Amino acid sequence: MSPMLHFDGSANDVPHVVVVDPRFEAYKPLAASARQGRLTIHFRSSGSEALVLAQRLPVDAWLVAEHLDDMSGHDFVSLLKSESAAVSRVAMVEPQRTAVRHRSLAEAAAREVGADAVLPHPISFADLERLLGMPSEMRSGMFAEGGMARPYLTLPVGVGAAVIAIAVLMIG
Repeated sequence: MSPMLHFDGSANDVPHVVVVDPRFEAYKPLAASARQGRLTIHFRSSGSEALVLAQRLPVDAWLVAEHLDDMSGHDFVSLLKSESAAVSRVAMVEPQRTAVRHRSLAEAAAREVGADAVLPHPISFADLERLLGMPSEMRSGMFAEGGMARPYLTLPVGVGAAVIAIAVLMIG
């Protein structure tokens, strides 16, 4: 399946990424990229919150943890894929780098539910570029000197989750 990317590489158009993981602090490198205007990132800790967001917002990439607040990451990916035929790129996120055998099992399970990749922490902007399949000429045009979009970050509604996310951004 080819990705349904809504950005066209113009200076004001950046990828929209949704992180579905209760552990927001694990995404400091991506939060730093969002502060630089390289992407718009949305954090959700539960699959149900993320599914609501999916109905309201065009998303270029989903980064989904194995364990969410209300369901498994695999169940979430299955629901996401079943609700829309034109779902953007989806990656399952491993909590840490694992042995080759475990990684192979994780990749097989991710493929089974329709995920495009398995990414280990820490996830960098380069990992996201590879997931999106962004050609280098598009990347250079998007991030040229003076062509940065304004940084934009959305946080979940839950007060506790928002406090954690703000702390992560301040530390990063």
